[in-house]
Amino acid sequence: MTRAPLSATLALVACVASACAAPGSGLPERPAEVPTETIVAGVAVPAPVTNSAAAPVSPATTPTTTPTPLPASVEVLQPDYVVDAGTELDDEVLAKVEQLPGLEAVARVASVDVTLSGPRDVVQERVMVVGPNDFRPLTPEVTAQAVGVWERLAAGDAVVRHDIAAALGLELGGNILLTTDEGSRVARVGAFAANGTPPVAAVLLPWSVGADLGVQRPNGLVLAIDDEQVEAAPAVLGDLLVGASVERRRPPQQQTATTGGSSRLEPFNYTDLGDGQIIIDPAWVQRYIRTVELPGIATTRCHEIMIPQLLAALDEVRAAGLYDHFKPEQFGGCWVARHIDWDPSKPLSNHAWGIAVDFNTHDNWLGDEPQMDRRIVAIFEKWGFAWGGHWRRPDGMHFELERIVRPADG
Repeated sequence: MTRAPLSATLALVACVASACAAPGSGLPERPAEVPTETIVAGVAVPAPVTNSAAAPVSPATTPTTTPTPLPASVEVLQPDYVVDAGTELDDEVLAKVEQLPGLEAVARVASVDVTLSGPRDVVQERVMVVGPNDFRPLTPEVTAQAVGVWERLAAGDAVVRHDIAAALGLELGGNILLTTDEGSRVARVGAFAANGTPPVAAVLLPWSVGADLGVQRPNGLVLAIDDEQVEAAPAVLGDLLVGASVERRRPPQQQTATTGGSSRLEPFNYTDLGDGQIIIDPAWVQRYIRTVELPGIATTRCHEIMIPQLLAALDEVRAAGLYDHFKPEQFGGCWVARHIDWDPSKPLSNHAWGIAVDFNTHDNWLGDEPQMDRRIVAIFEKWGFAWGGHWRRPDGMHFELERIVRPADG
């Protein structure tokens, strides 16, 4: 019996250099404009940015090649096995794999250890060289259906996992330096997106970029196999690919998020994609997340419980003559379905609940001395918000709902 495709009802959450919109309605919120550039190994790499704002960004202006037209949607299948052969696979072996009983989909891939350099850090990670057409159906639904991700990959760009992008301080449309024993290559960052649950690599690269790193042929496979044949597959693969590592992949399990205590927030169910991004039950999103206009700043999406106090605080900031302190180009957004710092080992961020908002992101980098006007801080605290600038690791851009304040109390 053939497995049914994964549900297509999940909200789309992936971010590409050519199109980013608010999560829940499509792609996640765009990064703000970046201030300066940092030089990494002689390469101009944009400074770190936050991961959210409200309006779509302009189309990418410097693609490596003209993007290949791709289908707007695909049938998505849960991958059952990831195979690392440890050596290049020849055409005869690949042809035999494609005759595997019950095979529903297979992607020919090549994994390689690469040094990744960004403005914030340098890390050693495994990247995967893939073709957009065969690998796309085997990725999480939210990524597979974001056609812009695959257009950017087909154009020669890198697709970076959310947590890796955050750790390195990468910007959409900026650069990442890739180095192996065989050579180095600067790649344009075309998208931030989950590539597997759990992830299969830190970065996805097209074959054109892989060739510059010494990758010529596949050394691995990602496969989806019919339910009736799935358990027998490792033995068959073992006969075809002697010495290969065959990793079984299973569908992600749904989890429940609660805020604890006497919180007035309704819990939500979510799926963790393993790179700091989560997919929240669309019914919860539809029920509680609302679009709100922050006059002169942005249109964004927040939890309905926070909106009255947020607007009241902004009204008082305006009345105090302090509204010009806010810089619309540095607005960091409100609702973003993620873990703290895009780190899957950390708890869920209050942004995932839609009860946090970031202003003047570039002037208030996480860990830096906050530049937020303290008179604005006092107004927000009056209206029930906690300010991240007071934390041990200052987060001067960040305000989050701490208590409910009735308008009459303000």
